[in-house]
Amino acid sequence: MIVSQQDLERLISSRRTSKPSWFNDQEPDHADVRHAIDVARKAPNHHRTEPARFYLLDKSRIKEVGRLFGEIVAGDSPDEFLIDRAAKKTTEWSSSPGLIVVTCFTDHSSELVASKPNAIEEDYATCACICQNLLLLLHNLGIAAKWSTGPVWKHRDFRQVVGIPNPPPDERVIALIFYGHTEKTAPPPTYSPIEMKLSDYSNSP
Repeated sequence: MIVSQQDLERLISSRRTSKPSWFNDQEPDHADVRHAIDVARKAPNHHRTEPARFYLLDKSRIKEVGRLFGEIVAGDSPDEFLIDRAAKKTTEWSSSPGLIVVTCFTDHSSELVASKPNAIEEDYATCACICQNLLLLLHNLGIAAKWSTGPVWKHRDFRQVVGIPNPPPDERVIALIFYGHTEKTAPPPTYSPIEMKLSDYSNSP
């Protein structure tokens, strides 16, 4: 079945980032999330490397990730502002009903990378497409989400907590996707006129 153009445009245009602090107590259907991950993988992928890896965390691991990010935010500084911000981030992240860590795996010692170094960035582009697919699929299920790049992955314990087996740069973190249910909706963003971003030669003689 082909989705109508109008419905597809509405889905893309209506998706908003939702902060984990907005999520309510309703438990998401994690089986639906798992299925959405499986579908989202069907993105353009040069050389068929299937670079995306997914870590669907349980509540204890989510809490640990929140704690680690709090430590990153606080750092070694006694700054009260940073300490307060770190505590808020720890609470916000730790209370999220769901969290998917998405990584990109590319074997830098492979023959493919040796002959085609651009494969590294092509794999990254594939994973970015997959993340967008996933956000839209979750939105269509009524599940709100946030794609975060908060540098919790810099914490020395992050990979062990999540279970990432391959060291950098072979496997790098692309996204932390927090998800849950919320009644809140962020206001629509403002975009520049398309004429400012598009060089259109389609009607040139």
